[in-house]
Formats: sequence, structure tokens, C-alpha cells
Amino acid sequence: MLIPHDMNGQTIGVLGLGGSGIAAVAALRAAGAHVFAFDDVKSQHDIPDILMADWQEWPWQDLDAMVISPGIPHQHPKPHPAAALAMRRNIEVISEVELALRAKPAAALVVITGTNGKSTTTALIGHCLKAAGRAVAIGGNLGDPASSLDDPGKHGVLVLELSSYQLEITPSLAPAISILLNISPDHLDRHGGMGGYIAAKAISLDRLGPDSLAIIGDGDDHVRTLAERTRQRGIKTLIAHPDLAPEVQRHSASLAGLHNAENAAAAALALGALGLDTDMINRGIESYVSLPHRLQPVAHCGNIQFINDSKATNGAAAARALLAFNDIYWVAGGLAKQDGLAPALNCLGAVKKAYLIGTAAAEFATSLAGHCQTAICGDLETATRAAFDDASAAANGGTILLAPAAASFDQFSNFGVRGAAFTALAKSLCTNRSGGAHA
Repeated sequence: MLIPHDMNGQTIGVLGLGGSGIAAVAALRAAGAHVFAFDDVKSQHDIPDILMADWQEWPWQDLDAMVISPGIPHQHPKPHPAAALAMRRNIEVISEVELALRAKPAAALVVITGTNGKSTTTALIGHCLKAAGRAVAIGGNLGDPASSLDDPGKHGVLVLELSSYQLEITPSLAPAISILLNISPDHLDRHGGMGGYIAAKAISLDRLGPDSLAIIGDGDDHVRTLAERTRQRGIKTLIAHPDLAPEVQRHSASLAGLHNAENAAAAALALGALGLDTDMINRGIESYVSLPHRLQPVAHCGNIQFINDSKATNGAAAARALLAFNDIYWVAGGLAKQDGLAPALNCLGAVKKAYLIGTAAAEFATSLAGHCQTAICGDLETATRAAFDDASAAANGGTILLAPAAASFDQFSNFGVRGAAFTALAKSLCTNRSGGAHA
């Protein structure tokens, strides 16, 4: 555990008791802080080991800081009442990640962010470091909360994926290496528009010191502008062109597509800066297995494969998936985001047909008119079965791709549940197909 010992004796409120909130309480208790915790949904019965008190009953006159869950608005579109009160009282509002950094870990800090690809890049860097025998801890927005990690030590590496929500409320951030992959419209309500979202992502670069390294993608004007601004500050800045990806990436099923070439290029640049040689990096990439719900092969039968990219919750992410395969039977839809399908409309050359689900189905059908065949299917099971029937009737088979380009919340609690449902359907269809096999 990364324990912020400097917070000994302080009085801290913790708002939100998901994974990061519970980790924050544990780290603060270990530091000797006085902790008051509250969750809008969970009760003392749900979390019996944590002393909970309604936020209105906290000793606000004594509070030194408030740790807020990244899922709770602290500014836009409307701050939680506890966050609003903290701001009125000039009480610092911080993230759980901030606690980990106040523990002053000795390990080199690598931060990865971006609208798309950050989890894959984080996991790939962590995997390659482990494969090379380096001490490493991986977490943040991916996997374990930052404060629950152990310090890998001065010869180790702390690899953190950070969301825009976390970046905004982590004032102690001082990375050795920051990777910013891309920026496309997402979570705009939480940042007061595109300008606020870009500013939040830019924090990952703004906190770099003179001896640190910025690694920036080359996929959009937003990151190109930030790359130039970072160079002008005198920070060493490298661009993760896809053609800089190690050759082994091209043969990796877990890193298919041009977007993953960029992810692999960014990872390789960071790993090289951390002292890994080419052979170490190649061995790591060769043995990497994709994360669940991110271009994840989940089943195959004959010449048909099923790819679960449920994490592709916006148009830009879906566009990347659509460029990674041939003969695509595309399952898309859900709760549409602001960019809709616009980023994907020039990436439909391999799409045989789109099978549309959720509240966005009619909107997506209109967007796709004249670009590819569509069928409004309503729900995931109907869409997946229809796609399987069509792929089975095609001489070349094809790829049944779940890349929704939309959030899941109209029909599923999160993208993971949606991806798991697709995976179960895919395996069932392959098992029941005469002569089929599943993987």
C-alpha cells in the first residue's frame, strides 16, 4: 500500500465508496488520518468495516481535504453538494491517486492517458516490464487503485492509467514519462465542453519537469498542438508514429490494427527510455494478451471469428476497430455519445453489414444510409445471431465485431457486462454450430 504518512493527524472526508474510495480510506487510516466516509448509494450494511457518516454531518470546520470518487462530479455539469461545500470553504478536493503520490513512491512514474487506447498501452508497458524482470506496479484507472499498490522501489516503475477526471484533481502529479495518445470528444458534460476536456488531458503534460519525457500520438490536431506546446517548454517530446511500432506488433492478434501500432509505438518509446533493449521489448510484445473487451478474440468457428471490442464506446474508438479486420459484420449501438458515428463513416470499407442495437439504433441507421447495409435489431442477442447467420452464409465467413461506438447504459450496467454477454453468445453459437469449435 502507498501510505501518505504526511497526512497523519489530518481530518479527511471520502466521498464515494467504490474501489478507489475504499482504497483511499485504507490508505488514510494507515497514515493515521481521521476519516469520514459517505456514499450516496451504499450504506454501513454494504461496507461494514468502514465508519460512515452523512457528508452533511462531517466536521467541515476541521476538514483538511476531501477525496472524491472520479465518478462523482466536482465541477460539471453540476458539482455534488459536498464538493460545492468544500469549494466554498476552500477545502482541497483531491483524487485517490493523489494519496498514492503523497506517499512519495521511489519508483519512476509513468502516466498514460488519452481518449482511446490508454488501457491497452498501460497493460502493454506493464507486461513488457514484468517480462523483462523489472519491478513494476500497474493501476490507477485500470485495475487496482493507485494507493493500494506497493512501491516497486527506486529501480522499479509505477505505471498509472489516468482518466481526465483523475488528472483534474491530482495536484502532486510529477511523472517521469507522460504518454498522451489522442483526444476526441468524450465526457464533455463533465468538463464543460471540449476546451475543458482538452485542458484536463493536457495536465499530464503540463506537470512534466525538465528531465522528463513526453510521448504523444499523431492521430489528431489536439495532441499535435499539445506536442508543439510541450516542446516549446523545453520538454523532450517524442511522437508515437504507428510506423515506429516494433515489427512483432504486426503479427500480434492482440494488437491488431493501426491504432494498436500507435499504442505499441508509444509503449516501445517509453520502454526504451526505461532501459529495455529491443529484444526485451519484442519478447514482451510477442507474449502480450489483449485486455478483455478491447479487440479481444473471444470465439471462432470455421472461417468466422468473434471480436469483442465493447470498450469502443465512442465513434473514434469504433473507427479504429473497423480498420483492423476484413469482411466485418458489425454490431453497433447503445447510448450514443456526442460524436455519434461521425469518426467512423470513412472507415466502413470492410463492413458487409451493420446490426444496430439500443437507443442509438435509428440514429445510427440514418448516419449509415448510403454507406453500408444496416439492420435495426434492437438488442445484442438478436444482432449477434443475425450477424452470425449472414457470416455463415458468406463463402469467406468473416469477423463478427462488437464495436458499439456508444455507451452501454441503456441496456447494460457497463461495457464489461455488455462484452461478457457478447462473449457468451459467441461461444454458444460456435459450440452449437455443427462441426464448430470455440476458443
